[in-house]
Amino acid sequence: MVNFFSLAHVVTLIAIAAASPLVRRQSATSPSGFNSNTNASPALKAALAGAASYNDRQAILFTEPPNATNITFTFINNTVTDGTGGTIALSTVNNFPALIGTEVAMAIGFVNPCGLNVPHSHPRANEFLTVIQGELVAGLVLELNNGGSGHVVGQPMPANGPIPQVNVTLSNYKGMLFPQGETHFQFNPTCEPALFAAAFDSSDPGRTQIARNFFSNMPDEMLIATVGSDQEVLDAKRIARFRDNIPTSFAVVMEECAVRCGLPH
Repeated sequence: MVNFFSLAHVVTLIAIAAASPLVRRQSATSPSGFNSNTNASPALKAALAGAASYNDRQAILFTEPPNATNITFTFINNTVTDGTGGTIALSTVNNFPALIGTEVAMAIGFVNPCGLNVPHSHPRANEFLTVIQGELVAGLVLELNNGGSGHVVGQPMPANGPIPQVNVTLSNYKGMLFPQGETHFQFNPTCEPALFAAAFDSSDPGRTQIARNFFSNMPDEMLIATVGSDQEVLDAKRIARFRDNIPTSFAVVMEECAVRCGLPH
């Protein structure tokens, strides 16, 4: 299938569309066509996945011209609980079948004051994120593996410690690239909401939340060994506590910032 949308083009269109000032969230509505709160028809997805040509694709998508419902998508700004990090609206093959065969997906992120889009990666896509309103601190952990071959005879001893990361402050219409599979995050350090648009070069980018995935590994002894086998640092009781409390949501609130802004947390 021809990839008839470019990543840069999608980012530009969404950025222009989303550039109006943020307003207080209203209760989510149910617009016509596809939207970020629903799943798409399996039959429509199967038909598009099996389309042999662009003409076949058009016949499936546009059954009643000039009706463009099947290629129209609404990113819903859901009302979220006070004192939480925010919400994200995604368009992927799961809820927007028109993306099948395009290698394109999109996200609009509504990051509350002091909200952190927790460290995560996208296993199947590069991401180009642009801030439309407000300010975000974005970070990317570099792909380095010095000493990763282990204790090799004749080679220097591997050095323990963190991997470097790069950071940048993004404000209106400034963007950052996050390479496929690499760990990254965004944090709103201000007392005002922020809005971003993010494009992906896969219609099924996926998302892996680093902390949650790490503590989902079993048995506990494996996790303890991975962090150096020091049970004063990590033991079975701490592991159980982490597993029970690691957030599942896209974003959480940074406590120090929330105190500064007088927000519940």
